[in-house]
Amino acid sequence: MNKAKYYTLIAWIALSMFFLTQAMIGGFITFTGGDITPFEKVNLSTLIIIAAGAILLVEALMNFMDRPGEDEETQQSGHAPVKPQLNFKSILMYVVLVVVILVSGLALRSILPVFRITPWLNLILASIGFIGLKPLFLRKKRS
Repeated sequence: MNKAKYYTLIAWIALSMFFLTQAMIGGFITFTGGDITPFEKVNLSTLIIIAAGAILLVEALMNFMDRPGEDEETQQSGHAPVKPQLNFKSILMYVVLVVVILVSGLALRSILPVFRITPWLNLILASIGFIGLKPLFLRKKRS
């Protein structure tokens, strides 16, 4: 899978989960008779923060989990197995990127539009997101 499709998949799943969570919270508040107005407003900057943050989080986790496999260690028979170490420079880089994403998202909050999305529409968007995973991203490669 190429990088663009990979990053789109991560953002797609994160936004689908966001809409599902909004639908569940909104449905619960509606069921209990509470005021749903604050949960109906979604700022475009929030969606951008969620998508970019999810991509960054997955990349950070994949880099931190990247360890040499058993077969890679046995190929280097002359060397002792290397103990995985944390790279503080890369951790600092990811923290700085998270701060940049959050600050830029919050700065854009006053500029970008706010959408009013009801819990039912959130549920429909989440359903479309999860149903759309298979035809868009999970196709088998043809030989």
